[in-house]
Amino acid sequence: MAAMGKCDAISRKVISLGAALGAVLVWASAARADHARHASFGIARANGEQIGFSLKAEVECDSLPLAGRVRCIVRLRPVGGTLHFSDVIVLSAPDFARPVRDRVAFRDGQRSDPAGADLPLTLTATGEGDGELYVMGRATVCGDRGCRPVQGEATARVVVGAPPGAP
Repeated sequence: MAAMGKCDAISRKVISLGAALGAVLVWASAARADHARHASFGIARANGEQIGFSLKAEVECDSLPLAGRVRCIVRLRPVGGTLHFSDVIVLSAPDFARPVRDRVAFRDGQRSDPAGADLPLTLTATGEGDGELYVMGRATVCGDRGCRPVQGEATARVVVGAPPGAP
């Protein structure tokens, strides 16, 4: 008889756990349906189609006549919201001009401009050459309906010394 009572207690706990799990699944399903109805973020095109948040990234590098420090600027501009955090990661750089740092972000205590960010990037050129710098900007862009992580990629030509074909 005692074993039967113990079995009933376990059965009640299993049923209780099953009911709780069922309630969670029903809630999650309702939340998912609500999210599907209200999943649009950001701005809309002229035809009404939602395009959401995105990030426009551009990079420019100064040319150098001799080996040394190549100064680049990465411009990150939010589309569909305001910028709240940003950084840039060097994905690839020419062998003759390696980055001083692979990742550049706003320093602690520095406030990001909601309209965009200009992040300085420095390469150390050890010789002459002509190649491509490839970077990825990352940011958090926020609007009326929340914040989203976004990213954008950009390339720039890095020239140290006389460009190919120059006299």
